[in-house]
Amino acid sequence: MFRSLTPPILAVLALSAAGPRAVSAQAPEDVPTVAVLDFTGFMMGEAGNSVNLGKAVSAMLITEFSERPGMRVIERARLQDLLTEQKLALSGRIAEGSAVEVGQMLGAQYVLHGQVTNIADRLRLDIRAVDVETSEVVSVMKKMDGTSELLAVIVAVADEFAEALSLTPPSARPAPEPIPVRATIEFSRAVDLEDRGQIEDAINHYEAALEIHPGHRDARAALRRLRPGGGL
Repeated sequence: MFRSLTPPILAVLALSAAGPRAVSAQAPEDVPTVAVLDFTGFMMGEAGNSVNLGKAVSAMLITEFSERPGMRVIERARLQDLLTEQKLALSGRIAEGSAVEVGQMLGAQYVLHGQVTNIADRLRLDIRAVDVETSEVVSVMKKMDGTSELLAVIVAVADEFAEALSLTPPSARPAPEPIPVRATIEFSRAVDLEDRGQIEDAINHYEAALEIHPGHRDARAALRRLRPGGGL
């Protein structure tokens, strides 16, 4: 659960959010800024070990939003830094008020949170998009598909959220390719390891995801970000 924040801590966070790393401080007023919190949800990997699928979904949504015109997205590292620096934790289902509070800290206008369920190679996403200023729920999205269609589900969520904000949809592009479940498992592990600061191990798992699925857009983007010089 999200721990209640005392006024002094909130003051520190407000100053942090107003710093040069805050996206909203640099964003034009007419461009909405979006924060994507980690989704809750795990899936089974090899030998019965679970992986944090919720983190993978969050990371993939951030990549999808960052490539779309008409919105800005808070970098995932910014959220993780904030939680680490202030010794906060988000676990389990997040209350609406807590999601709004985190959005305010990050200088976001909208915050997305929710959960992902994976049972017998079937995927379900339940997502809520909240207006940080008014606490109004602007969109409730529920998507179901095969686990290998994760990217298609991510794109569908982004399309629906953009429609709720009356944003122009992106121009026509190829349909998202299915992602083998093994690649999603490796990518999920990599995101979790990167959050823990275990960068070399994260790189290894991002590479494993690409070996399984060379077209894995998010694993490729992560390697460009983490490797010196951005090489693949």
